[in-house]
Amino acid sequence: MKKVWIILAVIAGLIILLFLIMFGQRMFHNLRRKRETVNTYAIQNLKTGLNIRPYNAGIRDGISIIQYKPANWECMTWQMIRLKDGAVLLKNLYTQKTIQPAEEPAPGVPLCQQPLEANPYQYWEFIDEGENAFRIRLKDTDLCITADNDENNAVLVLRQWMDDSSQQWKLIEQHPIM
Repeated sequence: MKKVWIILAVIAGLIILLFLIMFGQRMFHNLRRKRETVNTYAIQNLKTGLNIRPYNAGIRDGISIIQYKPANWECMTWQMIRLKDGAVLLKNLYTQKTIQPAEEPAPGVPLCQQPLEANPYQYWEFIDEGENAFRIRLKDTDLCITADNDENNAVLVLRQWMDDSSQQWKLIEQHPIM
C-alpha cells in the first residue's frame, strides 16, 4: 500500500512539473501584464455604489453592460485609452472589449459590449464634476451612461443629461489578478 502512495505522489509531481513547464511562462507573463497595465479603473456609480461590468462577465458580443456590487475583478476593470481628440475608449481587462449603445443612440437605449473598432459609438467623454465625480457622455451627443435604478445586475442605459447622481461616476484605480 505504501508503494502505491509513493507511485501516486511521483505521478502527481510529474503532472505538476509538466503543467508548470507548459503553462508557467504564460501564467507569469499574464500576471505581469495585468499588474503593469496602466489607467485601469473600476467605474462606480455615485448614487447606487455599484460598478460597471458585462453581464455575468460574458465574453460574447452584445452582452448587456450592467451595474454590479464592487469587486477587484478583471471583468469589472476598465482600461481608459485616451484618444487624440480627448475622447476615451473603455477596454475591459477580462473580455478585451468595449462599451457602446446596443442600437442607434437615443434616450433609453441599453449599453452592450462589442469588440474595439474605429466606431464613434465607442468614444466616451469624461466630464469632470469635481471631487472624483464624472459624467460619461457618448461623444458628440447629450447622452450619458445612466443607472436607472439601484438593483444589482440592472442594465445601464443612455439618458439625456440631467441633474442627478444616477449619471455620476467615480474612478477607483485597481489592478486585479483574476
